[in-house]
Amino acid sequence: MACCLLGLDVGAAGVKVGIFTLEGRQLGFAYVPHAAQHPRPGWAESSPEGWWHAAVEGIRTAIDKAGTAAQEIAAVGLSTMCPALVPLDAGGKPLRPAILFLDVRSTAQAERLRRTVDPDEHWRITGNRISPGTTSVTSIAWIRDNEPDVYARTAIFAHGNTYLAYRLSGKLGMDWTNASFTGLFATGGARDWSTELLAAFDIPAEKLPPTMPSSTRIGEVTREAAGATGLLSGTPVAIGAADTACAALGVGVVEQGQVFETVGTSGVLAVCSAAPAFDKRFLNRCHSVGDLWLLMGATSAPGASLAWFRDHFCEMEVQEAAAAGMDAYDLMCERAAQSPPGARRLLFLPYLSGERSPIWDPNARGVLFGLSLATTRADVTRAILEGTAFGLRQNVAVAEEILGKPFESIRLVGGGSRSPLWCQIKADVLGRPVQTGDYGEMAVLGAAMLGGLAVGAYKDYGEAVRLASPKATARFEPRSELRELYDELYAIFCALYSQLKPSFAAMARIEEEDKVVV
Repeated sequence: MACCLLGLDVGAAGVKVGIFTLEGRQLGFAYVPHAAQHPRPGWAESSPEGWWHAAVEGIRTAIDKAGTAAQEIAAVGLSTMCPALVPLDAGGKPLRPAILFLDVRSTAQAERLRRTVDPDEHWRITGNRISPGTTSVTSIAWIRDNEPDVYARTAIFAHGNTYLAYRLSGKLGMDWTNASFTGLFATGGARDWSTELLAAFDIPAEKLPPTMPSSTRIGEVTREAAGATGLLSGTPVAIGAADTACAALGVGVVEQGQVFETVGTSGVLAVCSAAPAFDKRFLNRCHSVGDLWLLMGATSAPGASLAWFRDHFCEMEVQEAAAAGMDAYDLMCERAAQSPPGARRLLFLPYLSGERSPIWDPNARGVLFGLSLATTRADVTRAILEGTAFGLRQNVAVAEEILGKPFESIRLVGGGSRSPLWCQIKADVLGRPVQTGDYGEMAVLGAAMLGGLAVGAYKDYGEAVRLASPKATARFEPRSELRELYDELYAIFCALYSQLKPSFAAMARIEEEDKVVV
């Protein structure tokens, strides 16, 4: 009898596959890296075909590690970074690389769309602002302007889980959490494409897939997909959800006011809401379960900032870690712990790909402020960890204002939660306890749980959470002796952006003009 669930998560840096019991115990796990491409400043692309090849390898590896037979897998659920826009032709093949959430090339298109539809009216329908990277309608408009042949040949503008569901089952669809980030979806109302916005933006409805709840059984694994992955032909596939919405289910954030932060390439503070109480400073999307919503303070590049520094400046640590059988991030954090709080008066603005909440500025760029001859790599690593924590603090302030009360504690999930140093820094910067547990891959678990809901393995999402969601096992308390220091640094962090905003805009104009000195 089938008794296991498989979750598949595609992120900007790699594909993760996990096989779990109904009680959430992980039986097998695989991670297959793939790289996002940045062909120009502000651009971020990824190969959908690369996702599929990584998914095939990951599924086969996870099944092998789990020691399970394919017939023991009751369902497959999908999780993907969002938005990741994939134009598909009539045969379901990608026509170009996916345009990712980190991509801000469509700034001009966003401005034009805001002139086309009053932003307040767009907000009333979608619960979200028109913003490059955040709403994929701006990327659709960019393709129409700059790649008209691709636009004309596009049969369906998909997101990541649309494409993966098609590769697995031959069926097309988009769940409500992904649709919430298109800028074309009635997030707080009918939960379907807005005919008003489609008409205003001149986007044919037939170029969009049908929408559905995240736990929808969209189809079954085809014979072709079974041959590639090792899954059993006919295995049910759930359309799944965007990664943060999957993680919310996995960690058990399914009640009004519950909160968590997840950090991978990007970072998201997510608050569960029983009503569409949207705030313009946040992203707002449907939850992956029930008639719930997630109010999200999303920062673009905390994990990406750390990866950027590792890849370009920490070759020594990468080599030492490999020789010692360690993860390079662990060694970087170990050395960053030797830098004092405040990183010897070094501050980092983590805007390597613009920024979303709360400043909403695609022109913003990363800054190291306070460099001196005494600055070390350890100081820079610590400054990156602290700078991203300051960004989180800004979003926590907004979320607490929305709820009208402070959070007692915040759960941390994702790859960033595995660093005790980063967790302690967040507790100190926030002045709030933070909790962690076996929370490393909650998006993968949440995707698997959606598969279970799709086939009736759980009677409802409440039972899924009770059975499968892990409990907190570690708690980091804020250290009162650091409160004054971090309050002062936070004030400087916030002031720096305000002071640099005109310069960010001026630099963006230079980039747009593409000036080259020969």
